[in-house]
Amino acid sequence: MPDPSRGVLVTVWAVVLRTGADVPRDTAGKRRLRAEARAWVRGRLAERLRAPAARVQWERSRAGKPRLAHDPGLYVSYSHSGGVVVLAVCAGGPVGVDVERVVPRPHLRELAEECLAPSESASWRGTAPGREADEFARLWTRKEAVLKAWGRGFPGSLAEVVTGPGARPGEPVVLALPAALGPVGLWTVRDLGAPAGYRAAVACRAPAARLDVRPGAAGGA
Repeated sequence: MPDPSRGVLVTVWAVVLRTGADVPRDTAGKRRLRAEARAWVRGRLAERLRAPAARVQWERSRAGKPRLAHDPGLYVSYSHSGGVVVLAVCAGGPVGVDVERVVPRPHLRELAEECLAPSESASWRGTAPGREADEFARLWTRKEAVLKAWGRGFPGSLAEVVTGPGARPGEPVVLALPAALGPVGLWTVRDLGAPAGYRAAVACRAPAARLDVRPGAAGGA
């Protein structure tokens, strides 16, 4: 029997499907890559469920959040950006994951002012020159992961999801949330390792959740 004092387990897979110039820029190429990403997700879920890939079917909850049709008690989230796909699965609480390719943004400062809390904004403004987009993506993926885990329509602004440095790198603490999301102590947010040029994070509505990060073999089912 799992030890509840150790927190629920979140299993994370990640894969690089394309690198560098192989990441498509045209619409048809992006469409093919999205299909490949979905096939990879289906394959990993089939392995987890020990079932044929054809049985992995999606439906939407009343709030519109995607879930597994035949196992709605298993929380699933995946994200795809550029050539990278990340998948998170948890049986103990709602989970959300986000990956973002770090790209130049022409209005980054305005976006940061809109999306970051004052404490986050102060830290971001102190970022070394040339690293602003990377640092913004780190903060953004945390917020998006929380939003995806919540999955009921966001009752506030992204600036209301506030994280700060934790005891160890990659283990941020949640400092503030919109009231509808509950006490900050119910949430775990973690940065994920990602290839150069990407940032990723996972969030779980469970205290002190543990991560099991696994490599994902490329290819679908």
